[in-house]
Amino acid sequence: MDISQVIRRPDPRKSVQVELREVVRDVGNKPHVFIRARLSGWHFPERAPEPFVVIGKAVSRFVVIGPGGDTADAYFNVRPAAAREVSFGYGKAISWDFEAHVDAQALPRLDRARLPKGVIDLRPARN
Repeated sequence: MDISQVIRRPDPRKSVQVELREVVRDVGNKPHVFIRARLSGWHFPERAPEPFVVIGKAVSRFVVIGPGGDTADAYFNVRPAAAREVSFGYGKAISWDFEAHVDAQALPRLDRARLPKGVIDLRPARN
């Protein structure tokens, strides 16, 4: 075989989609505001170590892997900075880096006046 016969397949990591949304979720019987990053277009298997997602310098508080591993919902208690890459891993090791432009600053915000009393809002971002 020579180089003219080699076939290069497209990198499947480039097909990963990231959808950001501000959501309210109960944690410890208290409502919290989170930025949810839903990753799709990849297989996210369940593993013993805890999964995590990194956007810029922000690390998710927790991740919920969808049925069959088709999606991974990462919940951030800070608003991540804009980034061109999203990383997914388990424990403390990054397994995959995905090219995906995300900008949580441009997200529509939930109407705080309509949220339940005692809601815990996003933490201020640290530089």
